[in-house]
Amino acid sequence: MSYASHAGRATGTHSLATAFGDMKNKVARRRSYRQTITALSQLSDHELADLGLSRSTIPSHAWQAVYGTRRQA
Repeated sequence: MSYASHAGRATGTHSLATAFGDMKNKVARRRSYRQTITALSQLSDHELADLGLSRSTIPSHAWQAVYGTRRQA
């Protein structure tokens, strides 16, 4: 029985470590998303047009750049 309880704790620890890693990843991606929006927002309308973007599409393009998919409306 002692072995079974030890195995349960190891799994619980692994789950906690996985959850913490996932949380760190989400925070890092969110930070990257905000930084991308900030950087694009600082460009002039002419510079955005050169990139094929408009101000209204900045959040969508930033989302796609960071998360790899289009943001659902």
